[in-house]
Amino acid sequence: MINGVVLTGRFFGFNDDGKLLLKVENLQNRQIVKIDISEDIKTKICKFINEKDIIGIKGYIELDDISNIIIIASKITFLSDNKKVQD
Repeated sequence: MINGVVLTGRFFGFNDDGKLLLKVENLQNRQIVKIDISEDIKTKICKFINEKDIIGIKGYIELDDISNIIIIASKITFLSDNKKVQD
């Protein structure tokens, strides 16, 4: 079985649990998706990332004890920064 996820969106910060918040948009709505990332990745990206930067997340899905879906990031790619993107 293959288990892979690729998401793109705007970085929206970190929540109190340390999860990365990714704002994913389509034509009809917007969602904030919580992404689990390792402390190592978080430490590395905190030096470079700003709110509203467009990033790509590559990872996989896991289920917790009560069958909630959890997205785990294995790689984060910077697609653009907010200095170049106009809202």
